[in-house]
Amino acid sequence: MRKSAIIHIMQTAAEKAAYTLVRDFGDLEKLQVSHKGFRNFVTSADRHTEERIFRELSPARPEFSFICEESGFTERENKETVWIVDPIDGTSNFMRGIPYFAINVALREKNTITAGITLDPMRGECYWAEIGQGAFVERNRLRVSGREEIREAVVATRAPIAVDEKLIHAGVILRKTGSIALDMAYLAAGKYDAVIAYGANLWDIASGIVIVKEAGGFVETREEKDGYEVVASSSKKILDQLIKYTRAIEN
Repeated sequence: MRKSAIIHIMQTAAEKAAYTLVRDFGDLEKLQVSHKGFRNFVTSADRHTEERIFRELSPARPEFSFICEESGFTERENKETVWIVDPIDGTSNFMRGIPYFAINVALREKNTITAGITLDPMRGECYWAEIGQGAFVERNRLRVSGREEIREAVVATRAPIAVDEKLIHAGVILRKTGSIALDMAYLAAGKYDAVIAYGANLWDIASGIVIVKEAGGFVETREEKDGYEVVASSSKKILDQLIKYTRAIEN
């Protein structure tokens, strides 16, 4: 499958930013770290990565607006077409020297995510998708596992303990990895059967939504006061079962 101009622009921007990010990962003791919020930390690498992607995307489509994790909303001529950028999804992993993090870039047009890439800098793998064109890692087509039964399904979670306990009782194999973006990419690749995340931000999940759907998977998001609740899976049957479990705990 030949990549479109939009996918090429996003991947090129992410790969240029990733070069410095990988270098910083190998030199963590020199990073300047400051506290941000309850869960997350911002590193100098985080800011520099976002700035590099912003600089690369801006001249390619100067009329497009931006939503970025660090700098927020930047309004341009076209307010309905927006780049969504997460410079490091999995910041805590990055800071502790765990090589499981990603760069996300997505494109939203009139409230629909139409294209997205998730770049794994440490493995050099770029997961990408565009509406109606399928999902790929580089030039290899992605397909979800298609598993129908929840028992023994492998599920990546960022969920409350009560939800995890319910899933374990149902026979689910849990994984907690620290990067929603890579979890969703792995779901699209058939490595996981589902992903559950609470308190996710738009930039965490935007690229994953289109990648999972184009790989044949299912995604449901619900916006809450502390972020998005996301349930994604390889089949509608598992999706419905997982939603039933999460809703039962919440009620």
